[in-house]
Amino acid sequence: MADDRQERLFSLDREFLLFAPVYLALSYLNLAVKLWQTPAWFSLLDRNHKLLLQFQYTNNEQSRIAQFYVPELFRQLFGLSVSHAYMLNRFLFLFLALLLFHRYLRKWFSPAESFAGVLFLAAILPFTYMNCLQESAPQLFFLFVVALAAIRDERPVLLAVTLFLGGMVNETMFILPAAYFFYHIRWERPVAMLMTAGRSLLVGVPIMLSLFPIRWMNRDRPHLGGAWHWPDNWQGILRDAGRAFEAPHQAFYVYFILLFGFFWIYAILGYRRSPLFLRRAFWLAPLFILAHLITGIIKESRQMVPLAYIIIPMALFFLLEKKGSAPTGRTDE
Repeated sequence: MADDRQERLFSLDREFLLFAPVYLALSYLNLAVKLWQTPAWFSLLDRNHKLLLQFQYTNNEQSRIAQFYVPELFRQLFGLSVSHAYMLNRFLFLFLALLLFHRYLRKWFSPAESFAGVLFLAAILPFTYMNCLQESAPQLFFLFVVALAAIRDERPVLLAVTLFLGGMVNETMFILPAAYFFYHIRWERPVAMLMTAGRSLLVGVPIMLSLFPIRWMNRDRPHLGGAWHWPDNWQGILRDAGRAFEAPHQAFYVYFILLFGFFWIYAILGYRRSPLFLRRAFWLAPLFILAHLITGIIKESRQMVPLAYIIIPMALFFLLEKKGSAPTGRTDE
């Protein structure tokens, strides 16, 4: 038993040494592409950062305090310029997200299969880069995969800490207590369902403790672009769907669908093959998309990236003809 454990630890250490440099390089390449696609980085970032620190910017950006305080910490610690502090922020958190996504996939897949899943994610990320400054995104990608792994592996303390931090990063994290609820719900006993709902509310308390006070403090800050986008999102989708092949470089409103391509279909086909956690987490997808259609600007395809941690492994179960089981040994019954 001890020998087997030592062998597994050695194998994971070897994986880290082999794959971490690759993910570092991919993070650097993604940073370079982001800078290439975002001229606003060099024209607006300094001004925006000063306004954010003074709490004079617009929501939702003003309420995502980690996206400007973490780069400010890097700036103070290392004597970096504002632009380089944000570069470090993006590079570091994207690297951590890729590395932890590999570890997350290893519950179900071999090292090579997990590597393929991370490569797919890294390949589609440049498709989300536009001339906009959304620097909470890499922090969100990192925390979202940590939280999903904590739900799956039944690690409540890690989940609580992650959600508390998530409230300072991006309000998208607020959907994760629903993932906890879906994973643990059992249909046969109404009392058990109510207890699961109660536990899910408790799971959401840490993010409420961080997110709600920040929102209250910034309640008078104007919302950039408003918070109601249902009609203009559908107008954009209907318009761009017709020119997706004629002008793919301008069909921004259908990018949120094109982002995963056939992996949407493969994930659905792989639903029955996937373990319980992924099947239940997949129930988030309609809610996730609906919420962004209502309150978000759907042409910003980066909003769909957190779904990668559900879509990609489900698609891999279909592509690789694997049959999954819950890591905890749980079943639907």
